[in-house]
Amino acid sequence: MVSTKLENGNRALKEFDLSSVRITGGPLKHAMELNKEYLLKLEPDRLLARFREYAGLQPKAANYEGWESQGISGHTLGHYLSATAMMAAATDDERFHQRVNYIVDELDICQEAHGTGYISGIPRGKEIFEEVKAGDIRSQGFDLNGGWVPLYSIHKLFAGLRDAFKYTSNKRALQVETKLGLWLNDVFENLNDEQIQEVLKCEYGGMSEVLADLAEDTGDERFWKLSQLFHHKELLDSLGDEKDVLAGRHANTQIPKIIGTARQYEISNNESCRRISEFFWKQVVHHHSYVIGGNSMNEHFGEPDKLSDRLGANTCETCNSYNMLKLTRHLIQWNALAEQGDFYERVLYNHILASQHPQEGTVTYFVSLDMGGHKVYNSQFNDFTCCVGTGMENHSSYGNGIYFYNDHSLVVNQYIPSKLNWRDKGIVLHQITAYPDKGTIKLLIESSDAKQFSLSVRCPYWAEKGMSVKINGETYNHNATPSSFITMDRVWENGDTIELEIPMTVRVETMNDNPNRIAFMNGPLVLAGDLGPIQQDESSRELLYTPVLVTNKSTVLKNIEPVSENTHQFEMNKLGYPRDVRLIPFYQMHDRSTSVYWDVFTEKEWKEAELSYKASVEKERELQLRTVDFVQPGEMQPERDHEFEGEHVGYGVQSNRKYRDTWPSGHFSFTLKVQSCQQNHLVVMYTKEIETMKSFDITVDGVKLENGQVELVELNTFVQVKYEIPNHVTVDKGKVKVTFRAYEGRKVPKVFAIRVVKE
Repeated sequence: MVSTKLENGNRALKEFDLSSVRITGGPLKHAMELNKEYLLKLEPDRLLARFREYAGLQPKAANYEGWESQGISGHTLGHYLSATAMMAAATDDERFHQRVNYIVDELDICQEAHGTGYISGIPRGKEIFEEVKAGDIRSQGFDLNGGWVPLYSIHKLFAGLRDAFKYTSNKRALQVETKLGLWLNDVFENLNDEQIQEVLKCEYGGMSEVLADLAEDTGDERFWKLSQLFHHKELLDSLGDEKDVLAGRHANTQIPKIIGTARQYEISNNESCRRISEFFWKQVVHHHSYVIGGNSMNEHFGEPDKLSDRLGANTCETCNSYNMLKLTRHLIQWNALAEQGDFYERVLYNHILASQHPQEGTVTYFVSLDMGGHKVYNSQFNDFTCCVGTGMENHSSYGNGIYFYNDHSLVVNQYIPSKLNWRDKGIVLHQITAYPDKGTIKLLIESSDAKQFSLSVRCPYWAEKGMSVKINGETYNHNATPSSFITMDRVWENGDTIELEIPMTVRVETMNDNPNRIAFMNGPLVLAGDLGPIQQDESSRELLYTPVLVTNKSTVLKNIEPVSENTHQFEMNKLGYPRDVRLIPFYQMHDRSTSVYWDVFTEKEWKEAELSYKASVEKERELQLRTVDFVQPGEMQPERDHEFEGEHVGYGVQSNRKYRDTWPSGHFSFTLKVQSCQQNHLVVMYTKEIETMKSFDITVDGVKLENGQVELVELNTFVQVKYEIPNHVTVDKGKVKVTFRAYEGRKVPKVFAIRVVKE
């Protein structure tokens, strides 16, 4: 039997618990081991420091730096508690059980000290929620009553406590979480709908999900009602009407909301929740995602199917993919669609695995898809960004998503060297494979006696040459097409084997909105061009250019030749201009400049485009090489890194780019690095309307800059204007304050990018 879908229903399948699955080899095992070492190096007392401080207790150690010394402090502890609980379940390493127990006990002590059920490491957290409870609500994208996303941080704590209970059976964790839930219920109990919607304007993570879980774990109806209050109407009602309203929205603010609706559907069977979840998943996967499966540029969604002009250093926030995998695992249990397993595989190998450095174990915030870009890794002990937190969980939970089951079926959804213990059936399934390096998979059944059940395996979307199946050495005939399931229903005996062979082929995937911008894949793996070391000598500047492909588009694959000793490496053969490069799996590319996407020209097209193309690339590259510091206005983390301040300030999106502007008489400023021993310039991106606007001044440390000159026109819409910074302003300084101040009654126009460049 062949199908693209196994069953319908509230939960057609169940996911095996992490304790039932062991990763036995391959790159995912290596990633888990690196993460295991990292988790054990972290000091729980340092993550708990502010929890104790704000509970009136003496911290046992100093808090970490980075985000853990800022307004979002405490969020990492929730991630860490989840990750250690997952690792405890996934490895049976007693050290992780001990860490979970210690942290839960410490949280219990902090909670008792507060005396209200409240607990957190958020600066002014108690005061913020007292103000909200009283109806004093001041909320916007990342700010609630002056606090940096406090509900987001509280969500991480709920999730950590839930996972401690779920994966290690720590009953005290559920008790602490229950008290925390009752405190939160008290905060929201007397707020009206308008006030609640005002609160929900600020990022609140997956509060609806964890409260639904808490309702199920405790049987307390109050938590279910509280979960339903976290329904952000402005977004979710539009998605319920199947309207894609994602453009311009902060991506990772939205995805956890949908995970919450998915969880609510599983508990309530509310079809509206299911419709929202499935529509959102389809839109993000098919209309907002890049070839590696990640989404967003500068943390935000753009217009559907418009990705070609959204390539840069800050594509594909890793948190987004962490959450999209969570959402996908929910949908697989309802629908068991092969395309859901296909997407999971794409993200797992090409984004999540690619986001971890294979020697250092560090992880990325963004995974750059810039043409000629490179990955940038967060420090393990000094950053503690959101993606460091989700990274702890990503590389602890590879056992998720591989196997699903019901009373009479077993589904192999992912190909990963692993062992499954199906305790209810008394069956152990061994998956023996070198995947993703090779498309050969062997499944070995270990059972004390014969068992009848159906076993389904996924024929992936990329299987252009089909998929062969053998049971105990004999060919199993089927007519499966790519992105479908092959189901074998029979009596299985101890020692039975299923051998799968999926030939891997090189192919091209084009961007939705630009058929002349392509990416290469081989089997499940995205290939990236190796452009050389990140740091290049000025004498080798030609090597910095990302080649274009000059060929007849229908024959581009004929100019790709395999490197014999490496299954997934390929050489270009008279394809790239000005040079050919080697293609290597993207997940293996670290500390190198790379390109995943390529522009393709025919010979005729290239002759026409070469001059303008090279001039544009040269100018942009020149700016990048000369850049001392850069800030993206309107983006949370870059603004905090550059000490953003302002009054009467606005923000928005135009042509999928974030900007800052002001209301009449407003101003805003950033602190940027300069080089004291060189001439510095300020380069600012505006729209072309700047050429006729005289409504504001720019000052650097109080010194007004003279009129700038247009350096670059982009897409006939944006202009980059260069201003000279007088030398006396920067002498003996490492940083300066750059202020945009409107004239009285006038506005600062839209500012899309700000950079300091050297001469």
